[in-house]
Amino acid sequence: MKEKTRISINHFQNIAFTVFRANKPSLRKGVFPFFITLLLVFSSCGPIERPAKPSASGRSGELLVIMDKTSWEGYAGEAVREVFNAYTPMLPQAEPMFDIVYIRPDNFGSLYETHRHIFRVNIGSEHERYSIEIRRDVWSQPQKVITVNAPSLAVFEEVMENNTQAFYDLYLATERRRLINAYRRMSNFDARNKVRQLFDVDMHVPEGYLVVYEEENFLYLRKSATREDFDQGILITTLDYTDPEKDFDPDVIWARRDSITRAHVPGALPGSFMTTYPELAPEFREVDFNGRYAIQARGLWRVQGDFMGGPFVNYTMVDENTNRLFILDGWVFAPKYDKRDYLRQVDAALHTINFDFREEKEESEPLAKN
Repeated sequence: MKEKTRISINHFQNIAFTVFRANKPSLRKGVFPFFITLLLVFSSCGPIERPAKPSASGRSGELLVIMDKTSWEGYAGEAVREVFNAYTPMLPQAEPMFDIVYIRPDNFGSLYETHRHIFRVNIGSEHERYSIEIRRDVWSQPQKVITVNAPSLAVFEEVMENNTQAFYDLYLATERRRLINAYRRMSNFDARNKVRQLFDVDMHVPEGYLVVYEEENFLYLRKSATREDFDQGILITTLDYTDPEKDFDPDVIWARRDSITRAHVPGALPGSFMTTYPELAPEFREVDFNGRYAIQARGLWRVQGDFMGGPFVNYTMVDENTNRLFILDGWVFAPKYDKRDYLRQVDAALHTINFDFREEKEESEPLAKN
């Protein structure tokens, strides 16, 4: 990516209100890079949010785009669609990152204000320079409203190109925030207690997940449908943290995942087991995971010796308090359905982990249903 017209959200993805402005009015004169530190205003370790505003509307993964009709039907609209309708990486079939709903600015009113994800575009000479405005929970909760102002089509296209991942991360953080808040209200207390007992951390395991297998330093949780082929799985593994160069090496992470799934995730047929597709390497990325440095891996899994497969997301991070390497893995099997939203559900469940549970232990007796 170019270093111009870019916002940086490497460490913090949720902000109350931030505006970015370029120092130069046109591409000919150059647009300086802008890097910002975003305030972390949401953590999966916090309490259940009690909305002071209406609950956000809109289906999972839906994005409301507001721009004038001429821009939408022209190159500006094409730039928006290229970003937000781009295929979600590492899924077995083509699914867009977001499902776009377009409206004109004059149609935007109270009916649409509560939408969870809003992207507004203003292009015109009245803007001396570009700006990116990011606001949280303006009309509803959780909500993210991003407004891009640009003096020309060329500047707008550059903003879209240079901030693609930033826009993804901001909206996906809001989607995850919605799911996490729901999981806090509907935790599986038995599974949550098991996580506490085995790892001395807390996790809001969603209802429906059952313990499949456990041993020291490993837990396998799975949610299955009753009448059809559907599974969502969570694997938690801890190891001694020894060497950052080795423990965070992508090839090691890939091989480690295959070792874990081969040992603990058998298929339906004798001798079958889960493995990562050897023909397609996972995509690795450095991310902020609830304030901790982590390596994210996204890829496709299959069952060796059987005809099963699907997407997975994997995180590798360190619990500095205990010098343990945590490997969190979530996967989906849903051959009859799109998988984007199911994988995001698993990803959100992983993000409910609380490493500071041990500090609250005196007040955290084993949980029981009300």
